Amino acid sequence: MIKVSILTIGDELCIGQIISTNASWIASQCTSIGTKIIKHIVVPDEKESMLQALDILMESSDILLLTGGLGPTHDDITKPVLTEYFNDKLVKHEPTYKKLEEAYQKRGTEFLERNKGLAELPSKCKILINNAGAAPGMLFEKDGKIIISMPGVPAEMKDIMINHVLPLIKGEIIKRKSDVVLYKTLNTIGIPESHLADLLGNPNEFLDGGTLAFLPSFKGVKLRIGYEAKDNKSALEKINKIENFIKSRAGRFISSTGEEVIAETVGKLLKEKNKTVSVAESCTGGLLGGAFTDISGSSDYFIGGVIVYSNEAKMNILEVPAEFINEHGAVSEETAVALAKNVRLKFHTDYGVSVTGIAGPGGGSNEKPVGTVWIGISDEKTTTAKKYVFGDDRNVNRELFVGRALGLLHMKLKENK
Repeated sequence: MIKVSILTIGDELCIGQIISTNASWIASQCTSIGTKIIKHIVVPDEKESMLQALDILMESSDILLLTGGLGPTHDDITKPVLTEYFNDKLVKHEPTYKKLEEAYQKRGTEFLERNKGLAELPSKCKILINNAGAAPGMLFEKDGKIIISMPGVPAEMKDIMINHVLPLIKGEIIKRKSDVVLYKTLNTIGIPESHLADLLGNPNEFLDGGTLAFLPSFKGVKLRIGYEAKDNKSALEKINKIENFIKSRAGRFISSTGEEVIAETVGKLLKEKNKTVSVAESCTGGLLGGAFTDISGSSDYFIGGVIVYSNEAKMNILEVPAEFINEHGAVSEETAVALAKNVRLKFHTDYGVSVTGIAGPGGGSNEKPVGTVWIGISDEKTTTAKKYVFGDDRNVNRELFVGRALGLLHMKLKENK
């Protein structure tokens, strides 16, 4: 199989100022075509760190992909470091110079000397045209290894990856007659990681040489199946066999495949059934409604919602009886049921969802500790509520509350055939 490593370069990455989304995107694209990502190293804009990383990655990788450090300022040192590493020299690349000159003329801005320097490129590298920006990509070959340097700007990196790098890697897989490693992800909801593992049993009894990773998150547990084989067809056949076994054991908890988020899955079900939903939120403060509206086209099924944070808002806006709150509290089955039913009636939707809980860090008691939440689901036939108790972290709790609310709605939609 072809082994790929990623080297991301930049002080801002090392100090945590920004997150390296480039590496995540590159890795997902490379694994989707059958390569194996074996290493990812992040280094600052520092010559010695870059040289050390190059030595490490060159030793173990077939293809090395770099991003960052190709700009026109003093801290952009990737190009001179690579020039030294490959014992090369910088020369003026006329096509790049002409492209830059025309771009600056078109914009009516001065073509500075530092910008002209972007056209100074190593003489031995292959130039990869950047249709989304100024600095081109550079391809080097050494000892049978391929090294590609790309800009750190995500749009520019993606342009070079899509137009040059991914086609090249596909060609290398064919040329080298390399094995491929493919993956498939199953998304589950409504079942904890440990329970899911118990349900599936001993992986050695059904993986047949494949791999299975459990990836828990706020919205559920992802199951990532992997298989290495001589070609895509063989790998997919093995993956499908493993998937069928998992579905035979845990199919009722599987909501979707791939990178589809639970809000998108729920939205598809609502759209398929021609149903609508509204939400009443207390402690989540709009996060549940936001999860729906994050999905393009959600106006087809998500009608609206209300944030009823205070007891007065619950009583005045959604007409929760005062005795419910006085006798049972705002965080109770009775209040959650009233909120879900009344928001459904208020917005004239097929489903109503409510979330009322104690996100923390304060507000808890022995009877209702921080992390307690009641989630209500209402349709024209029934209205029910379910209680969960999570941990002490406010932000984590709010995300978990939203995840469970979407999960309960998903289960209700599956039940209502």
